[in-house]
Amino acid sequence: MCGRYTRYLSWSEIHRLYRLTTDWERQRNDAPAYNIAPTEDVVFVTAGENGNHKLREGRWWLVPWWAKEMPKGAMFNARSETADTSGAFKDAFKSKRCLIPADGFYEWTLSQADKGRDPWHIFLPDHRPFSFAGLWARNDNLGITSCTI
Repeated sequence: MCGRYTRYLSWSEIHRLYRLTTDWERQRNDAPAYNIAPTEDVVFVTAGENGNHKLREGRWWLVPWWAKEMPKGAMFNARSETADTSGAFKDAFKSKRCLIPADGFYEWTLSQADKGRDPWHIFLPDHRPFSFAGLWARNDNLGITSCTI
């Protein structure tokens, strides 16, 4: 799926989209991110208390709660067909689901002309925001919160 995505959304748009309620969420003013790559820190939204959304921040490259070191294999995309049975994703699939705000993502095709890779920016009409379905984890051994799409 995607190896990079975009979040051109302003902070007020994220606040409105997810109806964030706590003071620290309302007072943030993060700049839009135009080309987010795996291993970068991203914001994501989880279920909070009383049915409210809760904003979190973490690394886009899932680090399972039980990992003793940073994963070397690609952990930025979980396959929907195997997320519930894959060792790296199954615990998060059961109880740690999230939404990752975006307004586009990139897919690449192989160029016949030069055999290079050409990026294609995929987005909704009018660049409307959407959410990727995601999983998240907190690894206390490594002191890291992370997520995957």
